[in-house]
Amino acid sequence: MSFIGKLSGGEKLTKPCRPEETEPLPDREELLGKKREFLKKKIDQEFLFAKTNSRKNRRGALQALKRKRWYEKHLKNIDCAVKAMRSAHEHMEIVNKLNDVMKEITEEHDLTQDMTETLLSSAGFEVEFDEEELLAELQRLENSLDETVFNKDAAERRLPSSASHSQPAMTEEEDIEGDLERLRCWASAPS
Repeated sequence: MSFIGKLSGGEKLTKPCRPEETEPLPDREELLGKKREFLKKKIDQEFLFAKTNSRKNRRGALQALKRKRWYEKHLKNIDCAVKAMRSAHEHMEIVNKLNDVMKEITEEHDLTQDMTETLLSSAGFEVEFDEEELLAELQRLENSLDETVFNKDAAERRLPSSASHSQPAMTEEEDIEGDLERLRCWASAPS
């Protein structure tokens, strides 16, 4: 487990953090600050020991320099951990705000959905119809219509109108080609 993972308790953040859940952050940051100061003092002590013993006790001076580097390495880790914790804290605030906005949007969507359903049901759009009754009504409508209206309409489509005698009559093939051309234009038109 990484150093930062050990500092955060090794837990993954799977739910939004609230301020009451992030209260230990200042405590952890304070603890890391104390460790940082302690390591700085140890680095200074080891450097001073290596400096004073560089001629008399070279082996001890080398050991002191090794310890100094070890402390420096841990000091860098602590600095990185503090930066990561601060960054994570800032990002948690952003994520929490985003979660709140998403929650509000969801609540408003649910409210408008409820209102829409209420309006539709109160306006009678969800009324069930008897299909047999509708078919019977359609049959009565068809029977009451005058057949001459249908025949006249079909004849007008086949023959050119009296107002357009100057244009030659289109054949059925030309009519189909015209329809296909309009369909091609419609299909290739940008959306």
